[in-house]
Amino acid sequence: MKRVLRGLVLVWGLLGAEGAWAQRANFSWDVPKTVSVVDIPGSVDANGVPVKLRAVRSKEKLEVILQHVVNRFEDWGFLVPPGHKQPQLMREPMITAIDTRQLISYTAILQPNPDGTTTVIVGEAYFSQFRRPGASGLPVMPGGSKEVTAETEGTRTTTYTVTGKTVAEVDAFYREELGRRGFKEVQPRLFRSSGEELQLHVGVTKEGPVAVRLIRRAALPDDGLSPGE
Repeated sequence: MKRVLRGLVLVWGLLGAEGAWAQRANFSWDVPKTVSVVDIPGSVDANGVPVKLRAVRSKEKLEVILQHVVNRFEDWGFLVPPGHKQPQLMREPMITAIDTRQLISYTAILQPNPDGTTTVIVGEAYFSQFRRPGASGLPVMPGGSKEVTAETEGTRTTTYTVTGKTVAEVDAFYREELGRRGFKEVQPRLFRSSGEELQLHVGVTKEGPVAVRLIRRAALPDDGLSPGE
């Protein structure tokens, strides 16, 4: 669940569209065979855009829910980009639509569960409430692109991709760069300074570039572990 939420970064160009305006004010997700709904606590800010998140668990199959969400978006007159323009940042299916009149984007990420249910992480990004984000202060590897910053309470995250580099090269860059900034690697990809903690996540995307995610927060009390323990 946490990995899916961290991967939920909503970045799209807004295109013009009309139609179904009278219905849009009261849009609801209406996931079939819903078992439970949980609001994700805390505020989330993605590149200066407020995002509301919710986790819905359903007894319906993933494929059925996905088609239902697409149909619902189309019925409400939202702009649904074609498949090749849909952001697929993780292995879980992800579908996005845009209400261009109210400047709200809707995203659903579907995750199958071992018990046969499906968890749907639904997100609503309110572009009309955009505020320019401050600098993240986190180092980005030269050649990095598609940088996105997100803020929750006490945590700042930067996500981007880099082409032409290996995972080992990314690891080496951050060990050197963070070392110069006073961070010490206390566990693999976990760095601490006197007052901050930085977690590094690195992986290869479906398209080939290396995906990098940096999570910065206040340092936890020293647990006495030496590096590697």
